[in-house]
Order: sequence, then structure tokens, then C-alpha cells
Amino acid sequence: MTACPPARRTFNFWQLFPLFWLMFLAYPILGFFDHARPPGEWLLFWGVLAGFLAVYAQVFFFRRAGTRWALAGWAYSLLAYAVLFPAVGGGVTAFLIYGGSIIGYQARVSLALWLAVFNVMVMALPFYSGGYTLEDLAWLGPNMVFTLVAAYANHASYRRTVADQRLAQVQLEKEKLAADAERERIARDLHDILGHTLSVIVLKSELASRLAERDPARAALEIREVERISREALQEVRSAVRGYQGSGLGAELARAKVALDAAGVKLNVTTPLTELPAQTEASAAMLLREAVTNIVRHARAREVWISIAPVGGGHRLTVRDDGVGGLTPEGSGLTGMRERLRAIGGTLERRGDGGTTLTAHFPAAQDVGVGELVRA
Repeated sequence: MTACPPARRTFNFWQLFPLFWLMFLAYPILGFFDHARPPGEWLLFWGVLAGFLAVYAQVFFFRRAGTRWALAGWAYSLLAYAVLFPAVGGGVTAFLIYGGSIIGYQARVSLALWLAVFNVMVMALPFYSGGYTLEDLAWLGPNMVFTLVAAYANHASYRRTVADQRLAQVQLEKEKLAADAERERIARDLHDILGHTLSVIVLKSELASRLAERDPARAALEIREVERISREALQEVRSAVRGYQGSGLGAELARAKVALDAAGVKLNVTTPLTELPAQTEASAAMLLREAVTNIVRHARAREVWISIAPVGGGHRLTVRDDGVGGLTPEGSGLTGMRERLRAIGGTLERRGDGGTTLTAHFPAAQDVGVGELVRA
């Protein structure tokens, strides 16, 4: 009855897996229907069952992880067993197994195991008091083992949930710090590039204005100097912008390795890097950055494979992971990348079987410049 941790900001099958374990409610339900019941027992049985489902949903679907909810779920399961056992019989032992499962979904392994052991002892009491026969041991023994296994497995699941949440938080903090540092760097660069230059332009423009009537030739000279300085400043800004747009696929791969290592994901580059056209390299680097960001945040992958190879005069970049996969709606990053590739005649394909695979095709001839690609 193992509950699996939620995926980071994405849906996956394991979030619904606790629904599978609800099939064990068939045992108390079938036990209840084995003969006619008075209205009072109907009301009691379905009321207790509805309350259990509400607590179960809070713990496993609304992710009310923590000791208080785990204890509440365990206590309610024990109460459901005690209330319904006299009327329904051994079928309600399922509630004791559920109690072991729920108590495991919190941080204290000792608490999980001790209370699961308590459930096992409660499960065995009717046997000692004559409520069960030797034939009942055929299902009683496995249920006892299953209760302990469920408690420990869900404790491991809880720890994985907490670890994933902490990893996601650390990654978000790293991204925020990196973004802050990048903003500060851009601000410093723009100040260094434009601060002094614009001050000189203002001074020379004021001087040209004063000389316009007294010495037109000198004023024209100053205006030409303002034009020269302005052109130089424009060239410096363009160079700085090209630097902000990226430093090539090799540098992006290095950044990807750092990010994936921090997330515990192994990076495999399956083809050697080749010389690429400037536009192809810029768009490939941006796609790689977006793909790695999605893998770190959402995929829960263990390995990533990256390859880029010439195909039909163009190039093909493939990024594949062994994570949760699926074809959930694309975020703004991939949607924007798809539009940029379309603007230069390329395509982006995504598959979600056995992980996620992104395949980008870059055309042989690209008439769009890097600056236009970024603005597309």
C-alpha cells in the first residue's frame, strides 16, 4: 500500500496509485453484504467508510503529509476496525492494514513501526479470544506482514517526498541567485558601457549648441564627434547583447552538467560536438537550457542522453531522459522555443514514452540572424 511522492509541478501516474489500494475495501464491503442488515448498521457502516475515505484522501491525494495527519488517519482506521468488527467480522481487518500504511507517511520511522506493530497485535486478538479459527491463519499471517511492509514503505515514500521538495527548493533558490547575479552583471556592464559615453555625448551636444551661432564649423566638428561616439557605443551594446544571448553549445553543456549533477542526474553526451553555424548553435543552446531546466524541475530522471549530429544538410539535436515522461501541456519555455525554431524553418518534436524525448531539427540554410531568432 505504498504511496508515492508527487511529481514536481507535473502530473504522473504514481500520484493516482493510492487509488489502486482502495480495492482492499472490497473485503469489508463484501463482508457487510453477506446478509441483510438493519438500517442502523447501514448508516453506521457507510458513515464510517465515508469518514475513512475523507482521511485517506487528505493524506495521499491532498498531501497532508506530517505526523498529525498520519496519527489522525491511523487512529481513525483503528476506530473503524473496532466499531465495525462486531458487525462485519474479519473483513474489516483491511482498516488495520490501511492504518499501518497511513502512519508510515510521516518522518518518524520508530513511530511508524511501533504503531504498525500495535495494529498487528490488535489484528491477532480475535484469534486468541476464539474469534478466528486455524483456517483464518491463511489470511491473517500475510495481512500482518503486509501491515508492517506498508508502514515502512510509506515512510520511505514520505522521505522521498521531503527530499524532492527540498531539492526543488534548493534549485529554485539557485536559479533566483543566478538571476540576481545576472541582473547585477548586466546593470554593471550597461553602466560601464553607457554611463561615461552618454555623459560625453551630453557635454559635446551642449557645446555644439553653444557654438552653433558663434563658430558653426567648430559646432559641426563636435556634432560629428557625437556621431562617432554614438556609433561606438552602439557597437559596444551590440557586442554585450551577443554575449548575453549565450556563449555557445559547449558552454551550455557545461552549465547543464552542473545543474544535472546537483539534481543527482547523470549526463551522457553520445556524440562529439561539431562546428555549427552561429544561428544553429544559438538556438541549440537555448533549447538545451530549456530542456535541462524541465528535467531538473519535473522529470524525476536518473539519466539524460544528449546528441547533436548533421542530418540532411542541417542538424538534429536530441535530448532524452528516463523520467516520468508523459505528454502534459507544454509550458511557455518549450512553446516559445518551438515558435523560434519554426521562424527559421526548423521543427521540434516531443515524445513521452519511456521518459521524455525532445528532437529539434535545424535547417541547412538559415536566413534569420541570431538577434531575430531571440526576438522570434
